[in-house]
Amino acid sequence: MRLSAPLALLFGLSAGCWNYRDQLERADVHYHAARYEAAVANLDDLEPALGQLEPSERARFAWLEGMSHLRLGHRALARHWLARAREMLEHGASLPEADRAQLLRTLAEVDWVAAPREGNGAREAAPSVPSGTEPQDSAARARKR
Repeated sequence: MRLSAPLALLFGLSAGCWNYRDQLERADVHYHAARYEAAVANLDDLEPALGQLEPSERARFAWLEGMSHLRLGHRALARHWLARAREMLEHGASLPEADRAQLLRTLAEVDWVAAPREGNGAREAAPSVPSGTEPQDSAARARKR
């Protein structure tokens, strides 16, 4: 009987990990089917269990979360999650090459592209990052407008 308890615990933990991986896969299916709200809801449910996933699965989670928020127009959340994904990649996690390239390209765009100010017309723009953190050429372009 003593042997069965550890096996049951191991099986329970293993089943939990598979459930988390299934949730991640469902979020991926939602994202690729352009059901971004469903992807975010699925990922929000999975977030407390991130520690149960492998590093590359956590990077995939962050990439999906960031890209889904981007498609929904949530720039700050997109930037946050994409930056986390990039950090995970820098610490040994992996993503498919196409997703990695899209992550880096999208993060560069989200980091430095100015968002239009409401009510002031599309020509005026506010920095998408806190003042003083944008590159010099972006700050100079903003002053010329």
